[in-house]
Amino acid sequence: MGELTFRAGGQLEYSYWMTDDAEGESRYVRCDVTDRAAAYLMEPVRFDGEIYMRDLFSLLDRNPMLVEMFSRSYAAEYLDETRKGNAEVYTGEYDPSGIEYLELFYDWEKNRETRVLGGVHRLWVTGVGYKLRDDVFEDGYLLHRKGTRIGWAIKFSPVAHIFNYPLRFNRKVTVVDSRDITRTAHIFVVPFPTLAQVINAVMWELSWGGNPQQTEEFVEMIHEHSDEKHMSGPMSVEEFYELLGKPGNE
Repeated sequence: MGELTFRAGGQLEYSYWMTDDAEGESRYVRCDVTDRAAAYLMEPVRFDGEIYMRDLFSLLDRNPMLVEMFSRSYAAEYLDETRKGNAEVYTGEYDPSGIEYLELFYDWEKNRETRVLGGVHRLWVTGVGYKLRDDVFEDGYLLHRKGTRIGWAIKFSPVAHIFNYPLRFNRKVTVVDSRDITRTAHIFVVPFPTLAQVINAVMWELSWGGNPQQTEEFVEMIHEHSDEKHMSGPMSVEEFYELLGKPGNE
């Protein structure tokens, strides 16, 4: 059984043990499969070192077949957006209202009656804020405590805004009760996701409002019907769900 590794720059490597029957010896073989990524979509993928959103688009850029496979999420259109050279610089400097990295995570629910887990096939992406150095207040009310991190929704964010953010995978899965999402039913540590799950999660999140032009038009429409002034940038998960009229997860 081999191992698929994703590295900075969009490099994809597959490693495995190969036995030479004639010689009776085994050796570890490393193959650069960057240009053949479609053949390894269903392999679990491990991130080696810090991976950035731009690395994923670099992989797409070298694999037209992947772009076609994720055409439902407008992969070609978003890839074109990344070529405009207008990506925001990521410094990694502390900002209590900023995103430190993007996180791939699972969101599972356990049905209390059937005991079936829901949502196990899909990865999600969220923005994770810096660990707060001070309490955060608004209108005299405590919103976030020192030492915690603010979760940021990135739906509707132009790809240029998040292109240079680190992208990490959280192997810890908190399973909540489907009847009460504040109740933790289980906590698991899971294996690495497949390459297909990673790409799908990112593209699904970016294309939630459609292609880049449709997303921009949708944001403008929301601006016209609300007082929200920062929909094109990151917003907190709580604010996002409030805007859509949906209950959010803590």
